[in-house]
Amino acid sequence: MRIHLPFWKPFGLSGGVILLSAGISCVSANAGQDVVISSSPLTLAPITITASPAPKCAWNSPASVSVVEGRQLDRQKSESVMSAIQNQPGVSMIGEGPTVVKPVIRGLNSQEIVIVEDGVRSESEQWGNEHAPEIDPLGSDRIEVMRGPNSLLYGSDALGGVISINHPELPNAHLGDGPLRGRFSTLVNSNNNSVGENFEASGASGDWGYRANMSQLQGGNFRNPEDGYVPNTGLQQVSGNGQLGIRKDWGSLDADFGKFNKRVELQNPSAPFPAPFDDLEYQTLAHEHGKVHSNILAGTGNVDLTLGYDRVDRKEFDSPSVPSNDPHLNWIEASYTLDAKAHLAPMGPFQGTVGVSGLRRAGESLGLVDLTPSYNANGSGEYLVEDVTAGKFNFTAGVRGDQSQYNIDANNKIGIDPGNNLNDPTRGGQGSVAAQTLHYSAVSAAAGGVYHITDPLAFAVNVGRGYRNPVPFELFAYGVHEGSAEFLIGNPNLSPETSINTEASLRWASSRVKAEVGIFRNYIHNYIFGAPTGQIYDSTTGLFGTTGNLPVSQVSQGNATVKGVDGAVALAATDWLNLNTVYNMVRGYNDTGTPDDNTNYLPHVPADNVLFGAEVHGKTLGAISHPYFGMDEKLTAAQDRTHGPAIASGIPTTGYALTDLHVGGELLVMGNRVTLDAGVNNLLNRGYIDYNSILKEFNIQNPGRNVYMKLSVPFGS
Repeated sequence: MRIHLPFWKPFGLSGGVILLSAGISCVSANAGQDVVISSSPLTLAPITITASPAPKCAWNSPASVSVVEGRQLDRQKSESVMSAIQNQPGVSMIGEGPTVVKPVIRGLNSQEIVIVEDGVRSESEQWGNEHAPEIDPLGSDRIEVMRGPNSLLYGSDALGGVISINHPELPNAHLGDGPLRGRFSTLVNSNNNSVGENFEASGASGDWGYRANMSQLQGGNFRNPEDGYVPNTGLQQVSGNGQLGIRKDWGSLDADFGKFNKRVELQNPSAPFPAPFDDLEYQTLAHEHGKVHSNILAGTGNVDLTLGYDRVDRKEFDSPSVPSNDPHLNWIEASYTLDAKAHLAPMGPFQGTVGVSGLRRAGESLGLVDLTPSYNANGSGEYLVEDVTAGKFNFTAGVRGDQSQYNIDANNKIGIDPGNNLNDPTRGGQGSVAAQTLHYSAVSAAAGGVYHITDPLAFAVNVGRGYRNPVPFELFAYGVHEGSAEFLIGNPNLSPETSINTEASLRWASSRVKAEVGIFRNYIHNYIFGAPTGQIYDSTTGLFGTTGNLPVSQVSQGNATVKGVDGAVALAATDWLNLNTVYNMVRGYNDTGTPDDNTNYLPHVPADNVLFGAEVHGKTLGAISHPYFGMDEKLTAAQDRTHGPAIASGIPTTGYALTDLHVGGELLVMGNRVTLDAGVNNLLNRGYIDYNSILKEFNIQNPGRNVYMKLSVPFGS
């Protein structure tokens, strides 16, 4: 069936791409949109917004992108927003139980990855292993993962990739949406006895639309086969988000704002296994995030304006028994951003976008101990991107320039803890920082293309240059960094990182097979890393030497190479049986390191892994519609390509295999589609330690068997 949608461009989707849930053959058009819809057991051709300045069919994007949305996202949601993408190609996780989960994309993490929430950068997870994204996992509607650099659109930091998390679109009365609709959903997990609920409502009347959601999540201590319950690993979380917008003939205007509050307990014992679970550390996280967005229609195209706001307030408490209850660490960072894009009218096969961006950021350290000085930063960027369609070819190329300025505040107490005089300056004045101004500039670019060899088969190539400025934490840190389990010394002489990433992939998209297999190589010049000094710090005595519990690392830089292969294949073997496979292999080398101190490998590069899945589904089973039953088997190899000393990240791990089951379906209740999903993770209750587990240093296993259930009840029009 072919349908013509001439109304799409007035709502901001220029460039000739549409997203529908059935099988789609992507096409390009300048006015109305022609979309071919065919019946298929597989969802094909999602839209990507992370890889280009305007929405584009992932089939035509040179960059490698995965999209998780709709029922697939509902089935993958868990206690962390990142859990929904952990089985996507190129993606793995750094974790501490089910409550702290942060992403690794093709071997890079933290400051090398940009997290975007509703089009605005979310700044919360960069500085340590325990700093996971502070985004509600239950209210999201769509998650995109772009593998590889995208400094072209996002400026500094996006060397490893971009993760874009979005709430539902505003309803539109002109497209038939009513004044009220919504749903209530709940999530229950047995491993840590967690319970979460999310309530969302939205509607439209005339030119106006609104959307709001509230959620809460609370859980106790997680358990594993070896230790049983691991104390001090629970969480409490409350969040909410709302949006209001208007559509007119001139375009649209909307604003949204959200708050996220979480208390998370962190168990870092004082000794390895058998560990005395004596750590009472916890953190309180308060995150605000919002934007004002306008899409203005013009005769020569449209202009997209976004003003963004993001504020993080992180407090760390060593013990709840401290009489003053003052936080040991307290870091507040506020960011204000501007992104303005002009989508120019097509000129023959050319579709161009010109953009400018601005940044104002301020960070302040208020706790008993400062690991980094307070600062403020100003930055700006300008870019041009061109898309060209010529027959079977889709080309994309762009260039960007950035300028940044850091204003560093003077600080004479870096690393000083009034409780035990940690890093007392009388040892030599380490940690003292003078007021100073730092300037950085960079040029980034990308070029790539997709050649549609036949209707289902395409070949894509993409080359991109990215960059990353060092952050004040890397420049001036001095003290115990519990998140990375080390005594860290900064380096004020760091230069910006730059990278050249090359990737190529083969793609197949038909009604029965959806597949993409890619190979990549990311060369990073001036890669920033912590190099072991050979000393050990004893956090009990406060002395440096050859014994203790924390390695001493000096921030340094050199050249690095990250390369590998990843891919996914989904096969509709029959109308009732789907098979899928996801494979990941990545190698990360510090080109300036040596095997003598294990610095020739990069930290947090995951072990090779492969997932095999099978799912039986149908149209009806009694009163249940769209029932399914599936099983996944994930095999993870041993990892002995370790970084640094044999503590913290330098501990090798053995291989393991995990079995997951999932089942669910839909019921029609009073005209509404109620969905129920359930399953078992780690069905056989295997005891294992993942290479990127924060707790592996203490020989604490990852969570054991977990039985979960999810229920979603919609209401309204």
